[in-house]
Amino acid sequence: MPQADPSRLAFDDVVIDFVGRRLMRAGDEQPLEPKAFAVLALLAGSPGRVFTRDELLDAVWGHRHVTQSVLNRIMSLLRQALDEDAQHPRLLHTVYGIGYRFDLPAAAGIAAVSAEPEGAPRWRQSRVIVSACVLLLTLGGVIWVQRNVSLEAPGEPIATQARPSLAVLPFADLSQARDQGYLADGLAEEIRNQLAQAPPLRVVGRTSSGAFKGRSEDLRAIGRALGVAYLLEGSVRREGSHLRVTAQLIRADDGSHLWSKTYARELRDVFAVQDEVARDVARALSVKLDVARFNREQGGTTQVDAYERFLRWRSIVMREQFDVEHDRLRLQLAREMVALDAQCVLCWDALAVSLNAMAEELDDVQADRLRAEALQIRNHIARIAPESWVARRDRSNALWREGSRAEAIALARQITDAGPLTKERTWDYAYMLYAMGHLEDTIALVEQVRATEPRALFLSRDLQYDYTAARRYPDAEAEYQRGLRLEGSQREPDYVAFFRQLAGRRPGGTPELQALHRRLLRYDGLDTPFLRDLGEVLDDREAMLVLVRRALADDAYAGGVEVAYTRTSVADALGDADLAVRSLRRELEAQPGFEDGTMAQHAYVAFWNVPYSGTRAHPDFKALLVKAGVVDYWRQTGRWGDGCGPVGADDFQCR
Repeated sequence: MPQADPSRLAFDDVVIDFVGRRLMRAGDEQPLEPKAFAVLALLAGSPGRVFTRDELLDAVWGHRHVTQSVLNRIMSLLRQALDEDAQHPRLLHTVYGIGYRFDLPAAAGIAAVSAEPEGAPRWRQSRVIVSACVLLLTLGGVIWVQRNVSLEAPGEPIATQARPSLAVLPFADLSQARDQGYLADGLAEEIRNQLAQAPPLRVVGRTSSGAFKGRSEDLRAIGRALGVAYLLEGSVRREGSHLRVTAQLIRADDGSHLWSKTYARELRDVFAVQDEVARDVARALSVKLDVARFNREQGGTTQVDAYERFLRWRSIVMREQFDVEHDRLRLQLAREMVALDAQCVLCWDALAVSLNAMAEELDDVQADRLRAEALQIRNHIARIAPESWVARRDRSNALWREGSRAEAIALARQITDAGPLTKERTWDYAYMLYAMGHLEDTIALVEQVRATEPRALFLSRDLQYDYTAARRYPDAEAEYQRGLRLEGSQREPDYVAFFRQLAGRRPGGTPELQALHRRLLRYDGLDTPFLRDLGEVLDDREAMLVLVRRALADDAYAGGVEVAYTRTSVADALGDADLAVRSLRRELEAQPGFEDGTMAQHAYVAFWNVPYSGTRAHPDFKALLVKAGVVDYWRQTGRWGDGCGPVGADDFQCR
């Protein structure tokens, strides 16, 4: 194979000459001013990557005396040079609220991508060519299932191999004029490329499967000839501006149909439609062949409709949409999941989580009923999949509640080490580490998970807490600024930033503090009498401490036990360790299990969310650590919390 020229990127009738700093289209050089070409080179050099406006301004202009209107003008010039329609872009995409992305067309013949000098940033060294990112197809209609689903409903497992093999056969052009062969071929090729990215799946190359184009042979014979267990065949029919694509997955040994779907689309942008359909087909096949990210081994499903609902459910969680409306939607989606696939362990887990979340929104009688159902589901998971990572995670949490913290953490670590670093597998372990004061270990773990899901506000929020607890304030601020561009509630990030500002660990002064305070009051649960009054005296430390003492004496004034942590945070940020530890004790004593050592790991975060006042060195803080069993764990394992260590045989100190 000839080596690609590292100085050029060529596709369709476009050539981007990085060395010569020229853009050619249809053989003609397009006039571009130097800054415009520099923006194009940066975007096209990393196709598929979203660059924020600030990143582009920093890289090209150095962000000196430049407004974002300049970038708007440059993007207009580039679209004109590339013959792009801003309303229906093919190459240059606006990612609203964030920046811009350059996507290569799905059927492009790529000549090369540019080289980077040694030592360039990692994100610029990456030159992976990807197809345009589009929204996944939304299934039409919602299946209504009865509320009371039998926990013992039978499943319908699909026969699988150690490494499933598949051939994507040429799609048939069924258009009346038979003039859509290019689209049929491009669609099959894009599906093949998408599936090839799943390592557990062996996909036969185009040359081998393409040999059967236009031939009417028995599918079982084709399967034997290609040595594959599964075949994908399909057709394309175009009538005017309407396109109809049909795809079906077939078992090669007996010709039985495993999955099929028909897509009806308006053909405004052939490449966008091709990419959209290809991605949906590839995902459906990955699910059916059990090579999707959340496959059976990970507790997932081979039912496409259940998988769709799981992804929707998970998206709500990752965006931290924990209001009543979304809690109801999560519960509905979870009930539908288990009705569609009673073998899906992750679906049952999602249902238990959703029931407990919904219980928080209801009165005691209804809440007790939902919690009892959630417990029943946990027991069901233990019966049907005792060695699944979900059941083992539940056992780890049970060990924690029994006070066996070292054993709980050891099991949680095994679960994390044995599988992909997803939020589901790692989060209880991360909380356990944090609970025991292993702050840097927590940060390292969460950073690894964030690398797999950089757009999840859930991860950014927790990292901001983690960095702050570890007194890595510049890192916390940088993550806060990054997280502001993510989708979801900014309540917790704004909360952490406010107290970092109050403690003088963030740029700015009283105006910035007041602005953050106004943001906090807009969030449900934080508009309390205590926080409202605090906003009137943000420039008077002693007056604020008076309000903390009043909040300690009056839970109603503080806003209730659910937000009692706010008074602790204020005292800590203002540097009053005595007041902070008094408030912390009240917080912990209100937690179920504190007195008998069975407190859930999530409640322990209160210990380490007081980084500013020297509270960790306070004698009463040390007494709380002893009472909560943290020091017993440290002595048992020899793994002391960050900043803590033994002093002689019987004492210890934290800083």
